[in-house]
Amino acid sequence: MESAKSTKPGQARIILLLFIVIAAGAYLFFSQKKGEPAPASPEAGLYEKPQKEIPVEGKYIFKSAAELGAMLRNKEASVVDITKAFIAHIKNNNYKYNAIVWLREKEALEDAQKADEAIARGEWLSPLHGIPVTVKEEYWVKGSPVTLNANLYRDFVAPEDGELVKQLKRSGAIILGKSNVPTLLMDYQTQGEIYPTASNPYDTTRSPGGSTGGGAAALAAGFTTLALGSDLGGSIRVPASYCGLYSLKTSFGSLNTTEGDGPDTTSKKKRRALNVAGPLARTPEDLEAAWLILRDAKKDLRVQQPIAWKQASDRPISEYRIAWIDDWKNGDNVVTVGKDVKEKLGMLIDSIKHHGALVKNTAPDTYGEMMRSYLECLALLSGEGQPESVRNNIKTGMKQWEDGTGRLAPFYNTMDNPDDVHWRQWQENNEKLKAKWVNFLGQYDFFICPITYGPAIKKCPKGTPITIDGETVSYFRYSTYTTIFNPIEVPSITIPLGLNKEGLPIVVQIVGPMYSEPELLHFAKLLKPFTPGFIRPRGL
Repeated sequence: MESAKSTKPGQARIILLLFIVIAAGAYLFFSQKKGEPAPASPEAGLYEKPQKEIPVEGKYIFKSAAELGAMLRNKEASVVDITKAFIAHIKNNNYKYNAIVWLREKEALEDAQKADEAIARGEWLSPLHGIPVTVKEEYWVKGSPVTLNANLYRDFVAPEDGELVKQLKRSGAIILGKSNVPTLLMDYQTQGEIYPTASNPYDTTRSPGGSTGGGAAALAAGFTTLALGSDLGGSIRVPASYCGLYSLKTSFGSLNTTEGDGPDTTSKKKRRALNVAGPLARTPEDLEAAWLILRDAKKDLRVQQPIAWKQASDRPISEYRIAWIDDWKNGDNVVTVGKDVKEKLGMLIDSIKHHGALVKNTAPDTYGEMMRSYLECLALLSGEGQPESVRNNIKTGMKQWEDGTGRLAPFYNTMDNPDDVHWRQWQENNEKLKAKWVNFLGQYDFFICPITYGPAIKKCPKGTPITIDGETVSYFRYSTYTTIFNPIEVPSITIPLGLNKEGLPIVVQIVGPMYSEPELLHFAKLLKPFTPGFIRPRGL
């Protein structure tokens, strides 16, 4: 793979790029136009405390998309006024969190003026018309850098909008800017080579997650109303968990992740798996509005198929069958979670049961199979077509995630021979694994489980063991309730359950069958009256 412009040795360039699949990021597999090189550097002043704060119309900040839309329809606000308020709020506060790395001030205000003119003509493009949004740095927004926070791609600038960005613009949404990511999207924290490290708005000593960490921090800080992210192994769900947000990991292949996603490359790789795009929001209604827009984006017919989406039911909670788990049996072992997650998850299950749903503490004993499938697939994706010397270097890089348990062995073993025969064998085995979940979810509507072992972690070097509740959990293990669901391709929605005693968000995920997004969103809205939802960080 090659960037649009690079002076790095060819092999080093390949190795660095392929390391992206080690963690939670969006898999780089593109075949698109080259960008027009231009140096990408942090915007002046965006990461520094302003000498004088800009006055802000506080009545717009932290409003939902639905609330802002109502204000626009009632002529209580203009899109330009709303956009100016959000830009000012970002300029006044971004230095605390480093959530936004590219601010489209001039372009956003021009788009806002056009949106107001459309409203004056009686034209409403969608429920997102005039609503401020941000997108993850990896997505193409014409004229903006797409660096993956890596010096390797410092010179790449998007020559046009990617398909998901085009769809947001067609909806009338106002793209304020791009959000921070870790280097090559390869971390559950957001730190890198170009942009300053992102911080969690609930506690700036902690991470907002990764790799959609900047988008989650921006939402929690009130810098935007919606955020577009991606998830290869938890990159939407972990940041949503750390920042107390609703989010949607979509069904594999339902959103376009090939056209306008990441730095350009001349790669012609054939294998695709794991990675999806999806929105983050502060309310389930906003999440639904964003998803309904994004799902209608142009499809890449080389890799996507049309989907006949079923309409959500109007069932009450009492008609649902729910399976759930906190500690998960894994053969003779148990994959445990911390006391904060157990407590909040237990309260949610009690509430669902109180409302009449059938609830059962059960899960298929497939955790080990799911993890093995995930690790094998990572190796097959990153090792495709690579010589042994490169594959050995990738294996060496993977060791930063080691915890002494041998759990990463499937990755190493598969990397020794990631040929097409092995790829077809993985597909066959993974279909059997998916079939087990089709059968399980045929008995239950949804499966509720943790996302991470506990709340947002303290910022630390990647790979550092995490100590919590008197226990030490490996860096990789802390978030493995996310990675295991990517191979089986099903959607998952995150539900914020309030704050722990330290004032940190606790969030769980609800997993549904393939293409069950409409019903998942309906269920999330049913839960809203008796779950805390998003809680604004103290001081904001």
